[in-house]
Amino acid sequence: MTDIRVLLAQNIKKLRRIRGFSQENLAERAETSTTHIGMIEIGKKFPSVNMLKKIAAALGVDTSELFSTNTVVLIPSQDKSIELLHNEIMEEIDKLKSNITEKIRKIDH
Repeated sequence: MTDIRVLLAQNIKKLRRIRGFSQENLAERAETSTTHIGMIEIGKKFPSVNMLKKIAAALGVDTSELFSTNTVVLIPSQDKSIELLHNEIMEEIDKLKSNITEKIRKIDH
């Protein structure tokens, strides 16, 4: 049986990281302190129902997902960190293409 505090702590931390939020970002969005978020994430504090709703809203999930034992599946358009990562990868690919093209031009001359 899973300890509910541990499960909640893990899910909040995982969702926060997936979203690309720092504890400070999440705290600001959930209208609480960074310390409070940190204490929740290590299982030292258990949030009120109202705070659970605020955290879930800040993370863009239903409150029940904070207690899910299943892997959270996120739609990429909802996850800004995936979009940012995709853009960074595409920029790197473009740079590599440019470098290769430049090298080919030098060889041809």
